[in-house]
Amino acid sequence: MARRPVLWSERSRRDLAGIHAYIGQFAPLAAQRFAIRLITAVESLVEHPHRGRLVDRDIREMVAIRPYLVVYKITTEGVMILHIKHGAQQSD
Repeated sequence: MARRPVLWSERSRRDLAGIHAYIGQFAPLAAQRFAIRLITAVESLVEHPHRGRLVDRDIREMVAIRPYLVVYKITTEGVMILHIKHGAQQSD
């Protein structure tokens, strides 16, 4: 199977920045470490894009780092990260 690059939507970039900013209010170093771990988990989709569970016809969801979920879809261009959300958030 061909490797597909990970592509970040604007929304997913904002999500990551928001998570980093929130954690950073309390622990800046922990926020930096968390962001690196989250990005590493997302980038691992290059190797295993079908790892996440199907939640809709072409939308997948994967636990990146508890309690955060990565919502994505596999396209011809790559693995498109649509959203990063807290597991307690309602789906949208």
